[in-house]
Amino acid sequence: MRGGTRPWGRPTDGLQPAARYLCGQVTQVGREFGPPQGEGDRGPHRASKRRPIRFGRRAVHYAGFTTNTGPPTTRGSTLSGRIPIPMHPRSISLAWRLLARDRTRFGITVTGVGAVVLLLLLLGAIYEGLKSESNGYVRERPVSVWVAQNNTNNFLRSSSYLRAWHADSIAALPGVAQVTPMLRLVSTAGTPAGTGTMFLVGYPPGAVAAEPHLVAGRQVADSGEIVLDRAYARRFGLLVGDTIHVQGKRFRVTGLSKGTNAVMVQFAFISLADAMDLAGIRTIVSFLLVEGLPGEPPDSIVMRVRRQGGRVNAFTQNQFVANNQAELQAGLMPILAAVDVSTALVGAMVLALLLYSAVSERREDYALLKALGARDSMLRTSVITQALLAMALGSATGLLAYLIVAPLVPRFVPQIVLGLSPAVVGVALGFALAMALVGAILPVARLQRLYPAELFRA
Repeated sequence: MRGGTRPWGRPTDGLQPAARYLCGQVTQVGREFGPPQGEGDRGPHRASKRRPIRFGRRAVHYAGFTTNTGPPTTRGSTLSGRIPIPMHPRSISLAWRLLARDRTRFGITVTGVGAVVLLLLLLGAIYEGLKSESNGYVRERPVSVWVAQNNTNNFLRSSSYLRAWHADSIAALPGVAQVTPMLRLVSTAGTPAGTGTMFLVGYPPGAVAAEPHLVAGRQVADSGEIVLDRAYARRFGLLVGDTIHVQGKRFRVTGLSKGTNAVMVQFAFISLADAMDLAGIRTIVSFLLVEGLPGEPPDSIVMRVRRQGGRVNAFTQNQFVANNQAELQAGLMPILAAVDVSTALVGAMVLALLLYSAVSERREDYALLKALGARDSMLRTSVITQALLAMALGSATGLLAYLIVAPLVPRFVPQIVLGLSPAVVGVALGFALAMALVGAILPVARLQRLYPAELFRA
């Protein structure tokens, strides 16, 4: 080879054009990504503790990474191997500068990730609120046992018809303190603002076992009175003291309840006599609420009721609550899970688009790093760090947006009750993390196919 064969020191004559080109590229990258230069080589930048990247007699700083193309002065440097570039805490600075180089695209990406996190939080909060409201009435009953028609195992999505005389026969069983009959109907109520469907629950006035939890007004005390769910009242603009009509019968609103909102339909409470009049049958009830004597195991009462026969079934309070929860999850969880996964995939594609285009546009810079000896693991770390930074900022944006949006949702959609919990936040952030890692797959694969020769493209 003309001009000498020494592997280190000044380049040979035949390699001088390539060397000069690399020197210029290193200097350009150093100026773009490195910290502000001082006044000349003797400025404050010269006094910094970071070691420069050297190529021949030229030296630049590259976001905290250090290499040396002169004679090997570090252990492990060889002619044939890559020149080691140690990882440095400022790798985060490199990733940040690569992201911030195109602020518009980065802002759109952070906004997109924030929108994904916001949607995940809203879906989780809706589920928690629905779980609390739909099952709240059943969960808060101060009873030991629920009695229903045979083959009925929940309160929300099943029908149950029992002969009214079952209440007297069960009340006579050992260990039973009191039995409260309940009749549940589906009806339509007419209000000044329109008509709406409701679950009507009739019970004897004064029966504490069946009374809902109130947020305003008082319980039903007589015929012609009704307690509405607060979401139903908000939806139709009703207040305590207003009047509605159910199947032509006039009812006055005496109270508003909570924990009685099934989202698609809400519960309302009237006297058992009014419910039987609306049904047209005075010998039928839907459920029996059984209160046991102090110290009486609920399982014992369940066994006695089942042995009595009469095509009835009995459940302890905990079993009945679990049945309602399982019914709710079976109908709602698959839908929410599908929406969550779809949302996370959209977010992953947004991140992948940002990072892939950034890698493609900066391929000469990545090729230069490879030519200087940067390991593939370092470049992969840089891309993954960019994804994690976008995920972190997007997650913070989504959480902030939720705090702003959450108080507004009930005003526009009264049926929806949000119930954000730490578990929901954890799931949303877990989806965001998975989204970031999946979004980094394609850009990392693009880097793996990048060769140092890309540096010499025209």
